[in-house]
Amino acid sequence: MDETSEGQIQGRNLLLATDGKPHSIKAIRYAIEMAVLTSSKLFVVYVVSPKNESEKTELIKEGMAKLVDIKNLALDRGLEVTTLLEGGSPYQTILATAERIKAGAIIVGTSGKTALDRVLIGSVSEYVVRNSGCTVIVVK
Repeated sequence: MDETSEGQIQGRNLLLATDGKPHSIKAIRYAIEMAVLTSSKLFVVYVVSPKNESEKTELIKEGMAKLVDIKNLALDRGLEVTTLLEGGSPYQTILATAERIKAGAIIVGTSGKTALDRVLIGSVSEYVVRNSGCTVIVVK
């Protein structure tokens, strides 16, 4: 992290957008560290977008459990943290949440998808980078 990005984010709201999967642990750690270094408030959004109604309850439980784990990690570092469980398309929900909380930066992880996967399925982090009105940090 260079001084320029720290200075631009200093004291601003940071939004960590996560799906809580194992590949996102680096982004979670990065977001917590950045919030500590920049004296920023950390918001964590987990978006539930079930393909059918029958999996909705399970996905909500899973999301809530992941948010509790992340919140505890942040609280252990003395951070002020707000967790948000949202429903809808991850693409639009992440951007709408960033706008709503007036985020200085959005932090996302990559899923490790191949270029072909991104072409066929799309990439949330790629969409957020292209369409965000604020700084986006993609953690690999």
